[in-house]
Amino acid sequence: MKGALTVLRKECTDNFRDRRTLLSSFSMAVLGPLMFVALMSFILNQAIGNSDEELKLTVVGAQHAPSLMDHLRRQNTKLNEVALADPEAAVRNGDESLVLVIPDSYGADFNAGKRPSLDLIYDSSDFGSARRKFSQARNMVSQHARLVGMLRLQLRGISPAVVNPISLREVDTASPAARALTVLATLPYLLVLVVFMGGFYLAIDTTAGEREHGSMEPLLTQPIPRSELVLGKIGATSIFAAIALVLFITSFALALPLVPLHKVGMSLELGFIKSLAIIGVAIPLLLFAAALLTVVASFAKSYKEAQTYLTMVILVPTMPLIVTQLADVESTWWLMLIPSLSQSNLISDIIAGEPIASSYVILSVLATTVFALLLVALAVHLYRRERILG
Repeated sequence: MKGALTVLRKECTDNFRDRRTLLSSFSMAVLGPLMFVALMSFILNQAIGNSDEELKLTVVGAQHAPSLMDHLRRQNTKLNEVALADPEAAVRNGDESLVLVIPDSYGADFNAGKRPSLDLIYDSSDFGSARRKFSQARNMVSQHARLVGMLRLQLRGISPAVVNPISLREVDTASPAARALTVLATLPYLLVLVVFMGGFYLAIDTTAGEREHGSMEPLLTQPIPRSELVLGKIGATSIFAAIALVLFITSFALALPLVPLHKVGMSLELGFIKSLAIIGVAIPLLLFAAALLTVVASFAKSYKEAQTYLTMVILVPTMPLIVTQLADVESTWWLMLIPSLSQSNLISDIIAGEPIASSYVILSVLATTVFALLLVALAVHLYRRERILG
């Protein structure tokens, strides 16, 4: 194995000196979590906002519902009483974000004990805080309606429990970390993608890159078995993938406290123990990714062609992860037989703090390792053929 270690050291040294490879391999691992956390923080802030923030509500026909206006003002709402000829057009054009329309018949219907109708106009396609403000205003109006209904029943000597005979108590058994993972559902997908991207460019450099530069033939003439040559290349690719994984976990752990999960009653920490567990589960995936990238890149005749091949190949083990995460597919024994899917589910359980069956971990490690070794054997076979020179 001395030859394999020599090749590994040579490939790592050459690529650590190449700023392009370093930037391409590790930029996503470092900047990806920061961008992901920034996006999630923005979405949560827009969707939830600050509980003490004053709600600005435009009201058309406020004079017809004085009691409702008093209720809204007590709920920290700033009312903008205006007359709009076309409230829907005002919201559609962006002149107003939220408009409450009270018809002229509201007062008469209210005093007669009828059920008056109000229009709350908003634009659900607005990516900002429109949905949150709409929910706030709707809840305030509904709260006022319930209060009026209860008072009317009491005045008639009827218990309010008649219209609400059952009290439902909601009990959520999910841990704060598990609830937080529903918000960060794509995190395991990003982690697996980072593993593949970490070894992406080195796999190309050590195969199609060397063939394109004309250094493949001199390398194959060296007194070293082809098997050790391939192991050295795959080992170097695995090291780069491992570095990308560690950088991703470190960057995410440092950026995670910036996400305002506490606003929705969630909490998520990525401590040292969890980080080690994630790395341990992902170790077989590092070898699998490196071997798969090396095998596919061996068929490419140029650097650009290898990029095209590997980009398509990476989609195969990573795209299904989005579906399984969003669909909340539970861990099963057959899922542990599929590389990347098994690691993604195990990593999700680790982050959420859920108990993991040791049999699942063993099955995942063995299955992914077997697939990785088969790919290594295939890579050795390809390098023993003269067609590897192109």
